[in-house]
Parts: sequence; structure tokens; C-alpha cells
Amino acid sequence: MKLRLIGSVVLISLSLFSSLSFAKTYSDNLVLVVYESNAEVNMVLASADNPEKVLASSVASPVHVSYSQSPGKEDFYEASLTGMGHPGNLAFRDSETILFANALDNLRKSARFHWPDLKDDDEIRLDAVYVGIAGYNDHHKRAIVVSGRLVLKEQYIRENMEEVLKLRHFLMPPEKQLQMDSDTRLMAKLARQKVGEKTELRDLDFIQLTTYAIGYKIRDGVMRHDRVSYDSEGGDYEYGVAIQVFFLDQLPAACTASDFDTLDLKHVPVLKAMNAMPTVDVYERAPKGDYLAYPDLGYSKREQARLNTTLPTRKFNHLFVRLKDKKNEAGYIGFWVLQQNKVPEGVNEKDWYVGQTVLSRCAKDTFIPAIKRVVDGLGELGIGKDKEGANLPLLMVGEFPLGQTVRMKEALYEILGEEDLKRIVWLEPLVYRQLLAKAGIKLAGKYVHNECNLELARE
Repeated sequence: MKLRLIGSVVLISLSLFSSLSFAKTYSDNLVLVVYESNAEVNMVLASADNPEKVLASSVASPVHVSYSQSPGKEDFYEASLTGMGHPGNLAFRDSETILFANALDNLRKSARFHWPDLKDDDEIRLDAVYVGIAGYNDHHKRAIVVSGRLVLKEQYIRENMEEVLKLRHFLMPPEKQLQMDSDTRLMAKLARQKVGEKTELRDLDFIQLTTYAIGYKIRDGVMRHDRVSYDSEGGDYEYGVAIQVFFLDQLPAACTASDFDTLDLKHVPVLKAMNAMPTVDVYERAPKGDYLAYPDLGYSKREQARLNTTLPTRKFNHLFVRLKDKKNEAGYIGFWVLQQNKVPEGVNEKDWYVGQTVLSRCAKDTFIPAIKRVVDGLGELGIGKDKEGANLPLLMVGEFPLGQTVRMKEALYEILGEEDLKRIVWLEPLVYRQLLAKAGIKLAGKYVHNECNLELARE
């Protein structure tokens, strides 16, 4: 019996040693760059030795998740309920970093295309983490009470992010700290980059295409403080409002997916087109009253129980019932329909294309005029040309894959003047990810150990 017990202990020890010995550590002067807008978390992973090469990327929002399959391919979209009720803006962030954790999970999936043998428990060692987060300037020094402890909001969110990074096996040296700043600073740095060149643009305009889109100007390498907004809640917000007024408000109070086959509404083709998106399919399967697909962050049972008291629960039978109160998310669903060129399985082809046409017209009436007001506002400020009279570039930056939304670009071309069209620079998804990585690495440069990259830290 004693020998058998000893043998068991030895086997267990060997098993533990074996599992630990197979865990690998991946490190290559790696920097994680995070862009948290009002609606989404965007992540890119790159090496400071080669900023233009994005090793992995992912996106997480309350209504979708995506991760890059390879640098040359467009994002793959799949529905996600993870993070419902947890916006990225620091003004509203008194909760755990659900979207951040979700994006990390999908970043690891994306990283497997660069490291095929990467396992879930393998460590990815980071030399720096830079987070550009909406609402930082106005709210990072605000005090909040967490479990009876008075902390600054910036401190609380940073500690939470650092904890989730550890739980996801993304490790940083003990002496280094996650760096947090405003999303606008990150976007400004992004706009100044030019892929393949060592220099940065010194004079340009850019429009931050987030929930609350704003136009900015950069002169002599410095971002001006005066901003140009289009005096509205934002393009996708207006789009979402229009979708609700014309389509969603006509639905029953607690409609389900099956109702789309029985309702006698003239807008049914539009509703069927929206209903075919993966987000709707997944949301339909989530039981009413349950916590909204909360990811396993790896906390202790006691801590998990505490968090469960603060999590949002699913109060609706169907996604569209929720969208009646969530205008930004309604706009997002509308955008995804426009980006889907293939008729989804089980959807009548005529219904699909009729829905596409109507939603395209709706976008033209809402989002496109909103962008035009910013373009016009920038021009009215007299910053359309540089000292030599040449057009300054106007970059469209943000989380939307605008290179895919061909209909929106065509609609904008119909209403902008020739001079404005000449200066617009559209960022394709791949280029956007490359510039995001490069900008974040430069801003976090003082945290990167490689001396040859110290120049990157300079503004």
C-alpha cells in the first residue's frame, strides 16, 4: 500500500512537471496596443522591432467579436453577447473589464496564425501595453468606491486590466505598468503615420469615426485643441435612430425571430435582412433572465459571486427588442448588413437585396450627411490647404472597416466637392491595424527595452 501511494505521488509530480515543462513563453519585444472607443475594444499585437507587421488583432463589442485570420485577410465576424452593458468610455466604466477579456481571448486565437503551436496556457510576454480609452481626459481622476475602497477610476480600470492580462497568460515585467491615455491621442498618432516611411505627417486633418465622431486638425506635428463636431450624437447613432423609427418601433414589444415570418409589415424585407446577421441568431438562443454570456475571467468563487451581483441580465426575448433602447447597437447591426455581400442561408434572395437597398438609403440619409458636416466644418475653419496651397490629407480613422462599406463611400462621393474628395484618405482594415500598432508602439516607446527603439518614444 505504501509503495502504491508513493508511486501515485511520483506519477502526479511527474504529470505536473510534464504539463509545466510543455508550457512555452513567446517574447519578441512585444507591445499590445488597445483602442477602447465608446463602443468597441480594438487590439493589435506587434513587435517593436517591426511595428508594421501586425502579429495578431481582435475586436470585441457588446454585439460582435472578430479576430484577424491573417494579416492579408479581412476580419471574420461572429456574434457575441459578451460584455453587454459595459461600454468602453471611461465615464461609465465602474465595472470589470469584460470586453477587454473577450478581446484578449480572441487575440490569442488570431496569434495562432503567427505561432501555430500556441496553446491556451502558453505565456505571451509583453514589453509594453498602451491603452487609448475614450473619456480618459475628463474622468481618469474621478474617485469611485470599490468594495469599500476609495480609488481613482484610472487606477481601478488599470488594475483590473493588469489582472485580466495575468489570468490570460499575457505577462509584463513587474517593474512595468500598463500605460493608459486618451483615445484621441492614440488616433492622432495613428493619423500621422504613413506605412513604409520613417517620417510622420506634420499637417493634416482627421475624423475620428467613433460613436461620437469629431474632426481634428494637426499642424506642425501638434494636435490643435479646437474640434469640429457635427452637432449630433454621431453618425452610427443617427443611423440607429432612423432604423428604430422606420423599422424596429413597428415590432411587437417582445418580438422573437419567428415573428418575422408572420408579421404583415411593408418593411419586412429590411427586418429579415437584419435578422439574418449572426448576432441575432446567437442572441436568440440566450435564455431570458440569465447573465449575458459572462466570460470566465478566472477569478476565485468568492470574487465571481461578488461580480455576479453587478452583471447585467438579459431582459429581452430578442435582440431587436433590446435595440429599441440601444441606438448605437442598432446602427452597428445596420452596418453589418451592408458589409455582407453574400445572401445568408435561409433568407429569400429578393428580401435580402431589398433590405440592403433600403438600409443603404437610410445610411445615405443619416451617416453620410453627418460626416459631410464635419468635412465642411474643417473647411470653414480655413485649414483646407497648406502654406503652398496644396490639399492637406484628411484621414478617416476609427473602428469601422470603412474599406468594406463601398456603398457608404460611394454615397459620400456623391455629395462632397472635388477638392474634399482629393484630400480624403480611406484606411483599409489591414492598413488601419498596421497604423494602430505603429502609433501605439511609438507612444509606449519609453517602456520598450530595446535601445534602438528609443526614438519611437519622441512625439
